[in-house]
Amino acid sequence: MAKCKTGKCSCRTRITSNVVANMPKGCFDVCTNPICASPSVLSILAPLIYDEIGINLCTTFELDEDLSADYPTVTNATIQIVDIAYEYGDEGIKIEQIPGRPNCYEIDLRNLNITFAINLFDDNCRLLTTLYRTVLYLPPEESATFNEDTNPSSVELELFAPYGLAFNTEGQNPQPIISTIGFSLEDNFVRQGINLYAIPKLINLDVDGDNATVGVTIVLQSLYFAGYQVASEGRINTPKGSITPTEDTECMKFVEGELLNLAIKPLNLGPPECEEKLKRDCTTTHCGNNCNSTSGTNALGNSNNMDSANTIGGSNGCNHIDNIIGSILD
Repeated sequence: MAKCKTGKCSCRTRITSNVVANMPKGCFDVCTNPICASPSVLSILAPLIYDEIGINLCTTFELDEDLSADYPTVTNATIQIVDIAYEYGDEGIKIEQIPGRPNCYEIDLRNLNITFAINLFDDNCRLLTTLYRTVLYLPPEESATFNEDTNPSSVELELFAPYGLAFNTEGQNPQPIISTIGFSLEDNFVRQGINLYAIPKLINLDVDGDNATVGVTIVLQSLYFAGYQVASEGRINTPKGSITPTEDTECMKFVEGELLNLAIKPLNLGPPECEEKLKRDCTTTHCGNNCNSTSGTNALGNSNNMDSANTIGGSNGCNHIDNIIGSILD
């Protein structure tokens, strides 16, 4: 804290965060001496949903299995979607920008081949088998699964997607695409643009008739990544499993010890702390990360539960880190 000189009445009190107050004397460079603490604000690249719309479909299909003969003890079942396959064009999915409304698109869905994993259980909840069946939703009218009310041949959905579409660039001309969010190796992640995902419900399993009635919620969403700052409630405390020790070695001490965590503190970017300025090219005799050291101290020589929630200064803008460090050194 700055001290008023004799006769001066305009002196201001300077308040610093614990992070800045506990900085070592002299030059400080997070490139060689990272801060070990939990941030008060997390800077994240977040997948933001800009618009979303869903529909419910339902159909009954044959299982091509003699359930009563092959699995006479089956009493209940669960279902999961493994994959959703579709083509583009007149017999598949069409994506068109709405004329005069460039931020919105009309998506025509048809001929969705949905692969289900159906788990059959006995009355003791023991798994008997898993059946994999692919069923056509939004099929042609001549299809066995077509129903005008519950599983029509196509639907048209409107979606707000202001930052555009994702493209397949493998061909000669880029092709607009819809990305599936699912549980297969190929689609188990989120992409920017328009995404499609589905949630199933096993409405009825007819053991005598060897068929199943399955409802599916189909959801379209427009999604884009953007940088955001969110308040932090601290790191997750992962429950640790223990073993019975048989020997006393350094490895055993580690195995019995606490779980490791990412202990280096992400920089609080922007005002009021502006920790991105803590990158000063310093002459140092050591470097690295000792945030997970057994001594329980971080790179600043303070405890790892350093409180970084306080802010630097009282203004809404960045407080220049160099000036603050200089005032501390003074």
